[in-house]
Amino acid sequence: MSTIRTLLVVSLVVVALLPVGVVPAGASEHCTFPVTSTDATGTAVTVSERPDEIVTLGPSAAQTLYEIDAWDRVVGVTDNADYLAGADEKTQIGNPYFETSAVTERTIAAQPDLVLVPNAYRFSVQVDTLRQAGLTVYVFDRATDIDDVVEKTRLIGDLVGSCESADETADTMETQLDTVRDALRDEEKPTGLYYFFGFTAGSDTFVDEILTTAGVENMAATGGANATQSSGYFLASPETVVAEDPQWFVLNGDEYSEARVPAGPNGAFTETTAYEQGNAVVLDANEISQPAPRVMNALLDVVQAVHPDAYEEEIRDRLDRSDDLGGAKQVRSSTAADGTVRLEARNLGRDRQVSFAVPPRENATARLHHLNVSLSTLNPSFTADIRYLDNETGPTGLNGTYAFSRFSLNTNGLPDEDVARLRFRFSVNDSALAVRNASAENVTLYRHDGTTWSALDTRVVDETNDTVVFEATSPGASTFVIGVPETDAAQAVTATPTPEPTPTPTSTSPTPAPETPATMENSPTADPSTTDTSAPGFGIAVVAVALLLTVLLSRTRVREK
Repeated sequence: MSTIRTLLVVSLVVVALLPVGVVPAGASEHCTFPVTSTDATGTAVTVSERPDEIVTLGPSAAQTLYEIDAWDRVVGVTDNADYLAGADEKTQIGNPYFETSAVTERTIAAQPDLVLVPNAYRFSVQVDTLRQAGLTVYVFDRATDIDDVVEKTRLIGDLVGSCESADETADTMETQLDTVRDALRDEEKPTGLYYFFGFTAGSDTFVDEILTTAGVENMAATGGANATQSSGYFLASPETVVAEDPQWFVLNGDEYSEARVPAGPNGAFTETTAYEQGNAVVLDANEISQPAPRVMNALLDVVQAVHPDAYEEEIRDRLDRSDDLGGAKQVRSSTAADGTVRLEARNLGRDRQVSFAVPPRENATARLHHLNVSLSTLNPSFTADIRYLDNETGPTGLNGTYAFSRFSLNTNGLPDEDVARLRFRFSVNDSALAVRNASAENVTLYRHDGTTWSALDTRVVDETNDTVVFEATSPGASTFVIGVPETDAAQAVTATPTPEPTPTPTSTSPTPAPETPATMENSPTADPSTTDTSAPGFGIAVVAVALLLTVLLSRTRVREK
């Protein structure tokens, strides 16, 4: 075993002894304050009034606030919550495991109304120091099953004043659980093993319930992964695993990039049925690692892999129906006083496509009609803002091109990597084309990728007496121009980067690893109890190079108990 791997395992053993809503946070909530609840430290914590500034010292709390419409009130996050869209705009508190004192100092400096501490960080956060500084701090209990995650979601909603949104989210989780349980009631359960850097999850863990609810018999919970241990999080014994012969391996995306059964120590796992049949599923680390609402995505991914027929025939359609989602599917649009168009999607379930009707603009020579969003990953709730830039001064950056319309699109709460493609439908008046001496074939939708402009594939889909309707596909949100060359002949687009208009990024990097140091949030703690990527994204991601051990550790999650 390498030195770094040894340090990783030692860290684990030492530790052994966690759709953005579209309604503004608190806008329709009717929560009652003060709220008092006894936390994991045995302290009766009272939140006297709705907190406007919240610091989260772990990604599961951050993810929950993101999902219950309270993300805009989060002012500080740890390094490991950086996968959430907009996290880079929050105060960066640091990593509680590696910077205990610094995290404490930054949290106190932020002077939040409420500090939320997930159980995984209970013993690495100086809770007493924070409380002595006058801060209200709530430490969560260990999540041993999905019911705990559901109740934690409701509790966070009560503490932060987003009770209705939290209840809606929790109700949806419970409805999804009931749907899966009903569909798999008579299905045979193959044996399976959750495996992550040599560790596994036995009974009394929410990971165990994810597997069992998804129709997998978790062999680690019955002594099939280690002859001496079957509860909590512990090292798997290769000899015991091979003897029990799992039919499936459930893997974590922090360690594995493809659904392939690992060979295991000294090639031991090559002797298993799972390896021989290629039965493996890789789960998003931010979903399987954190006791927060997205655990349901991980559960459904396991069902889809292990029981594809039941998923297709009995589960997917039920989850897509609004009456089974615990709330009506909502796709709507509105126009603010400043002309900004807000597009809202909520309760989409497992639907990866949503189409918005864009409100018309008066006296516009070119106008948007529809925006279709195709998702590469599930994101049941998000918003998108369209801001028209026609009246703004300054060059478009497209030399030799006349702009009929300029607009920016910002997908709030929807990371760039979650967008497979956008399809715009727009029209241009015949009279406007005539004035520019241009034909419909000259009309193009241009996209700014943060550095240069590019021409998108644009085609005519309809013609009426006075307008021509077009469709164009984009790889992501940005700033756009509907334009034609200044001459009839097609011209190459000359890029002239200018400071305006610039797109507002929602995410500038791939999903990075949340909290560490050794496994996932909710791992053993010291508690004795078809995507188009041809166009660049927004700006250039700056990647800091750290110490080798820190880099390795930062690629893993710590499971929260």
